[in-house]
This record gives sequence, C-alpha cells and structure tokens, in this order.
Amino acid sequence: MFLPIHIQMDNRPCLIVGGSLVAARKCMKLLEYGARVTAVAPAFCHDPVWQQAGVTCLCQPYDSSLLAGIFLAIAATDDQQVNASVLADAEKLGVLAQRTDQADAGDFFLPATLRQGTLTVSFGTDGVNPAFSRMLRDQAAARYDEAYSVYGAMTEEIRGSAAWQRLAQQQRKSGLRALSRCSGRALSLIRSGNHAEARELLAAAAGIKAATTTIQPVCLIGAGPGDPGLITVKGAERLQQAEVVLYDGYANPLFLQQYCPDAEHIDVGKHKGGTCRTQAEINDLMLEKAATGAAVVRLKGGDPLMFGRGGEEARLLAKHGIPFEIIPGVTSALAAPTYAGIPVTDREFASSVGFYSMHKKEGELLSDQEWQRMAQGPDTLVLLMGSTVLQEIAGNLIRCGRAPATPVALITKGTHPTQTRYLGTLATIAGLAERHRPERPGLVVVGDVVNVIPAMDWFPCVTISGTEA
Repeated sequence: MFLPIHIQMDNRPCLIVGGSLVAARKCMKLLEYGARVTAVAPAFCHDPVWQQAGVTCLCQPYDSSLLAGIFLAIAATDDQQVNASVLADAEKLGVLAQRTDQADAGDFFLPATLRQGTLTVSFGTDGVNPAFSRMLRDQAAARYDEAYSVYGAMTEEIRGSAAWQRLAQQQRKSGLRALSRCSGRALSLIRSGNHAEARELLAAAAGIKAATTTIQPVCLIGAGPGDPGLITVKGAERLQQAEVVLYDGYANPLFLQQYCPDAEHIDVGKHKGGTCRTQAEINDLMLEKAATGAAVVRLKGGDPLMFGRGGEEARLLAKHGIPFEIIPGVTSALAAPTYAGIPVTDREFASSVGFYSMHKKEGELLSDQEWQRMAQGPDTLVLLMGSTVLQEIAGNLIRCGRAPATPVALITKGTHPTQTRYLGTLATIAGLAERHRPERPGLVVVGDVVNVIPAMDWFPCVTISGTEA
C-alpha cells in the first residue's frame, strides 16, 4: 500500500534511466519540484527537457555505480531486464526506486498533480490507470483555479508576518480555522479583482488586524428536495463561500460537509419530538449573524419561496437594511412526483396543476371557499405537508365535487433512496395511511396523472397500494 506523502525535493539528486518520452515526462516532473537530475541512456529523444538547467545527460548504458549518492531513481527504459536491474540495485543501496513499466513493483509512483501556488491536489491509482488519474487532474483544474494560488500566497504572507508570530499557539489555531471558514468569500473577492479587500478580510480573520464590519448579503438558497444531485450550481457555489449556515431539517446534511465543512452550522429545522426554534428565533439569529459581517447562508429545503417562508425572511432582511440574494431550488412539489413516476401535467391527462400548502399561518384551516376552488379547479392537485390531514383532504374534496374514485398518491421521503408511495383513491387513501403509518413529511398528488405510474416507473421506491377504505 502506498502512503501519500509530500517530500522536500529541493536540490535532491535523482537518477532517471532511459531517454524516451516517458523518461522526459518524469524528468520534467522532478525538475518542477526542484530536484537535480542525472539521466542516463544510450540515446535521448528530441525533448527540450534534456537541455534544461539542473539536468545532466550521460549517453551511456546504465551502470549500478550511478546510484551512489542518489536519493530517488526511476527506471523508464523499454528493456524490462534493465528496469529490473535498477530496482534490484537500488534496493541494495536503500535508494527509493520506480519502474514505469511495472508501477506496483517499485517503492513509489508519481501521481497526476495539479499545483496552484501552495495548494497541491494529486490523483493516483497506485499505478493501475495513470490515464484516469490525469483525467481527474484535468477536471480538478476547472475547480481549483488561479484564485487558489493567490489565496495561498496571501495566507503565506499572513503567517510570515510579525503580527502572526506574536500570537499565542491557541490564537494561531483559531486563526487558521477562521482563514479556512472565510476562504470562499476571499476566493470570490480575488476572482472579481478585489485583492485588497480579500487581504483585509483574511488579516481580520487571522486575528492580526482589527475587523471592519461590512454587512454581506444573506443568501437564501433552495437545497432541493433531498437528492444531493438536485442542488443548483449557483447554490453550491454560494455554499462554498458560506461562513455561517442556518439550515432546515429538509435540507440534505451532506451539503454541509461537501461544500462548507468549516463554516458554522446551525440547525434551525423543526424536528418531531425535539426542540424546535420558533420562526421569531430563527429571524433573530439570522439578523444577529448577518450583523457580524459574516457570509450567512439560509439553506432551505426545496425552493425558498415555495411554501418555505423565504418571502417572509427576505422582507425581514430588507426591513433591517440587510442585502440579500435568493437562489431558487428544485421544489419537492415537482421533484417528488417526478421521482414517483407522476407527471403533474400531461397532454392526455391534465392540462392544469395547482400547488397548495395544508399548513397555513397560525395553524388556520382552509376555508370552504378554498376547498371549493381546489375541488373544482386544476386537473392535478399537489398538496404539500398533507400527510397528517388526509382524512380532511379526502372528505372535503369529495364533499365539494371530486369523485371518490379520483386517483391519489401519498409520497414520503421524495427523491431519497427510501422514497415510498402510497397509492389509492380519495375514498381509500386515508384508511391506507392509517394502516401503514407513513413517515413525515408527505406530499399528496390528486388526479388522473397518478394512473401514469406504470408507464413512467423509473426510480426505485417502495409502493403500497390499497383499494379498501
């Protein structure tokens, strides 16, 4: 098993046996990290690396005496016997060695590496598939751009300052964590050309300069319905810049570790049987964190403005003079039915759809007029947070004109691997739920589109059907 390790290579003597293009690539890699290279081969390919400073080329066959005083050796010839000899000789002398034709036979391998200043990102497959490692490196180049090099240089500058040296050890540890937490915002400033502002931000975070509070826009992000692949690109980018995240219970917690592991994570979700913050407490906390100048994200399940109180929170921020940004998310009202195989509209079954929340402000019930509009209105009804009031839903829709045989689906854990759908009718769905006690929250779909499931059943989920009331 290979241990990933960074070794200081400045001025270390290295030997490359071979003069091929493969040998030239290995030579270039060693030179990039400051090594002194001796290359030996009967002939060398036409590559400019052999003429670079720091390279000594010997046009002769390999001889074991060349390993004397060598720190690291690479056998890169087309002759398996020569390569084997290099490894055997190196082992006797305690020299680390690699052969390019059998990577697992040596002491090390050189991974595919992306370097941006002080940041190094490496990919390796233990020599099994170097092409795959290089592909991953090239993909990473789009993620870790030149801004990371500038950020690294600024951090290095801070750590080399006299002010940093005066800090106590615990202050330095706290400073490093703070530098990490604000890296997303610093990188954003660097990319926009605001290097001076980025430097001020980092110095304040490190504790070597008094902070000047500048209120940052609070970002209301829709996290999507649960499948971690359904967050938007922009939402993920803003999460990476977050220093404080206030997240709902419906937001996938994987996002916190994937995009902002060093940010402050505050659970403001409403959990059954647990301690829940009131909306007033959430509002106060959001205002408090924003006032510190931190990059605050309000992470909400689904879409912030689809029955998610995002509008209330945005108006609150505006009232207090705090700028904000709203990044829409994939709402469960569309995603959960889609994953359950239900198109909320379809030219053959439904040309209209209505979205309704079964939990109104202050716990108010729907009025008779609202039930009438629902029952006699859109072809498809999508009812959020309706699993606890199925009896009321079914009874009122039937009372107001919907046929008892109208198809109904109750979907729980929508888009999650544990998604479950309960299939019945307005006459039977409440009884079905009473017998099986589905998880919460649940989303209810009413309409003929539910009958499309057999032809569009693409996502694996548990199905429970019932025809008895």
